[in-house]
Amino acid sequence: MCGVFGAVPAVEKEKFGNVLDSLFHRGPDGKGVWQDDEKVILGHRRLAILDRSSMAAQPMQYLDRYHIVFNGEIYNFLEVRKDLEAIGHTFRSASDTEVLVAAFAEWGAKCLSRFNGMWAFAIWDSLEKRLFLSRDRMGEKPLYYFNNGRQFGFASEQKALLPYLKNVAPSTNFQKLCRNSYAYEATDETLFEGIKRFPAAHYAWLSEGKLTKTCYWSVLESKYCPPVGYQEQVECLRDLLLDSCRMRMRADVPIGTGLSGGVDSSSVAACISKAAESSGVERVSDNWQNSFVASFSGTEMDESAHAIQVARHLGLKHTKVEIDPGKYVSQIEKQVYLVEDIHEVNPIPHVALYKQMRRDGIIVTLDGHGGDELFCGYESSPLHALGDTALGLHAVKEILNTYRDLHPKNRYFRGLTLPQIAFYLFKAKVRVVSNEGIKAERKLRKHFGSLNSHLFNLGFRTVLPTLLRNYDRYSMINGVEIRMPLIDHRIVEFAFSIPWTSKVRNGFTKAILRDAVSEWLPSDIIKRKDKIGFAPPIQNWMRGALREYLLDEISSVSFKESSLVSPASVSAAITDIIFERKRMTLYESEQTWKAFSIYLWEKAFLRNRIWST
Repeated sequence: MCGVFGAVPAVEKEKFGNVLDSLFHRGPDGKGVWQDDEKVILGHRRLAILDRSSMAAQPMQYLDRYHIVFNGEIYNFLEVRKDLEAIGHTFRSASDTEVLVAAFAEWGAKCLSRFNGMWAFAIWDSLEKRLFLSRDRMGEKPLYYFNNGRQFGFASEQKALLPYLKNVAPSTNFQKLCRNSYAYEATDETLFEGIKRFPAAHYAWLSEGKLTKTCYWSVLESKYCPPVGYQEQVECLRDLLLDSCRMRMRADVPIGTGLSGGVDSSSVAACISKAAESSGVERVSDNWQNSFVASFSGTEMDESAHAIQVARHLGLKHTKVEIDPGKYVSQIEKQVYLVEDIHEVNPIPHVALYKQMRRDGIIVTLDGHGGDELFCGYESSPLHALGDTALGLHAVKEILNTYRDLHPKNRYFRGLTLPQIAFYLFKAKVRVVSNEGIKAERKLRKHFGSLNSHLFNLGFRTVLPTLLRNYDRYSMINGVEIRMPLIDHRIVEFAFSIPWTSKVRNGFTKAILRDAVSEWLPSDIIKRKDKIGFAPPIQNWMRGALREYLLDEISSVSFKESSLVSPASVSAAITDIIFERKRMTLYESEQTWKAFSIYLWEKAFLRNRIWST
C-alpha cells in the first residue's frame, strides 16, 4: 500500500520530492511531503485502498504532535478503532492509518501487539523530537535505512536512498550474498554498501542520531496452546484461516486472488469464498470474485488447468494470463532496477501477472504464500521429521514413503537408501550450523523439534523472507497490494505449536492444511502431489524469445567489461543453453540467468545509474 521516505535532519525539499517519485509505482494515487523546520522531512507515495478520500492522505498528523508515513494495512483496524473510541478518541477519516497513529498516541510501542497486519511506518514525535520506526512481524513490507552519524534516511526501497550516499558501491560481501541469494534477506545486509535492512518484528527509536532497536515479537516466545487432538487442530486451523481471510478482504477497491492450482493458493481462494458468505465481513468490496493464473502454454511448467478447475469449482471469474516473454524483452533491464535484488528466477511472469490484475482494476490480491514453510511443503522437508521419531519403525516408514511418493517418476528419489538420506540430513544441518552456530541450532531443535526447527529456518531465515521481498516488488511495481492470509501471525504461532504428525500424515505433506479445506475443494486438488514452483521455462525462453537479446548483450563491450561477473564463463553458459551444446538442468539454467542478472544489476545501478534520473 504505498511507499515511504524520510530523513533526519531534513534534506533539501525539492530534491527530496524528486527522489520520492522514484517510488511512484508503489503509490500512483497521490504524493505528500511534510517538513518540521530542519529537524525532519517525511514523504509518502499513496496507493489508496482504505478510505480513498483526501482525509486519509499522508503524511498524516494526529493531536498536533504525531506525523506518520505508513506502508501496509492494519487488517483489524475496525476492532482497534472501537477500543480507542471507547476511551475517548475521535476520528476524521475511515482509514487504518489514523487508527494506527491514534493507537501509538495511546499505547506507545505496545500498540504493535494489538495489530494484525503488515506494515513499515515512521512516526515523528514533534514534542520529543524523535522518530519511531516499526516493521511487521513477518517482514511483509520492506524498510531500508542508512545512518552515517550526521544523516539518517529511511525508505521502502533502496533506490530512494542511493542519491544520498557519498558513493554508490556494491556491498563488500556482494559476491557472497549473490552466491546464496536466499541467505541474506533475514539479515541487515543489502547489496549496497552503506544501506541496511530494518529487521522484521522490531521497532526502533532514533534519538540524537542513534537508532535503538527492540524486538517486539518472536514465534520462539509464543505461548500458543493448540488442541491436542488432530481433528480439533484441523477445526482450529480452519477457523483461523477463515478469520484471516475475512480481515484481509477489507478494502474499498476490487480484490482478487492469484491461483496456481496448488494446495496453498486454492486454500486461500476457498476461504475467501467461504468468508464472503458470512455476515461478519465489514468493508469488503462487492467486487471480490476474481482469480488470475500465469500460463506457460505448451510447456511442462504450465499448471493453468488446475487453477481453472479451482476457479470454476468456487464460482470465481478467472483470467488466464498467457506469458509471452517476447513482449517484455525491452523491459528486462528496467525490471532489474525495480526489483533491486538478485533473483533466482526470471521475474517476467510474476510481474506480468500483477500487471494484468492492475489492468483489470484489481488493486488488492490475497495470495497463498507461506504454506510450504509453515506446513512442510517442500520436497525434502519430510525427511527432517525423522529426527522427531525416535527411530520408531512405523513413523520412519511413513516419512520415507511420503517422501518417495512425492517423486513417483524419479527413480533416484524412490531408491534413496537410509545412508543417502542420513548424508542429506547431515549436509543440511552443516549448512544451518555454519550460519547460525551449534548452540543456536541445538536450542532451536530443543524448542521446536527436528521438523519445526527446519521449517523455522525456511520461514524466518532463508526462503520465506526472500519470497516476501520478491512478491512485494512484483506486485508493487504494478501498484497492486498482496495480502497473505497464511502468514497471519496467529496461524504462524499455531503452525509452530503442532507436532510433525499433523503436517506429515497418511502419505501427505501439509496434511492439516489439506484437511482444513477439504470440504470446499475438488478431491484431486486436495490430493495433488505434483505441484511445480512458479517459475518460467527459462531454457525455452533463452532459446526462443530472449535469444537475440542475450546474444547481443553478451557480445557488447559493456558485458565484456563487467567487474561483478566473469564474462567468459557467463557467456559460455548462456551459449551452451541457446545452442544446446550440453544438457543442463532447470536449476543450472536458472543459475545461469541469475549470473546474467548480476551483470544487469551492475549496469543499472553502477553504470547507467537509472536511479539518478
